[in-house]
Amino acid sequence: MRLFETVASVLNIDANTLTNKSNGRNTENWDSLRHIELILAVETAFGVTFDMSEMVSMQDLGDMRALLIEKGVTLDQAA
Repeated sequence: MRLFETVASVLNIDANTLTNKSNGRNTENWDSLRHIELILAVETAFGVTFDMSEMVSMQDLGDMRALLIEKGVTLDQAA
């Protein structure tokens, strides 16, 4: 999935280790600074912008995925 590949690239980890439940507490290299980098990378990769309330609401990749879908982004069905 392109979302997981984007996140893996920022975190410098294997995309196959990511799931919708991946977050800063259970994922290698994901700290508060990287969270901001992830948001910026996802905005760039998918041509969207997140407002502050959306950024705060993203607790894991499932949340990020749901927000992208809400913004009309078509994602791969595999999660």
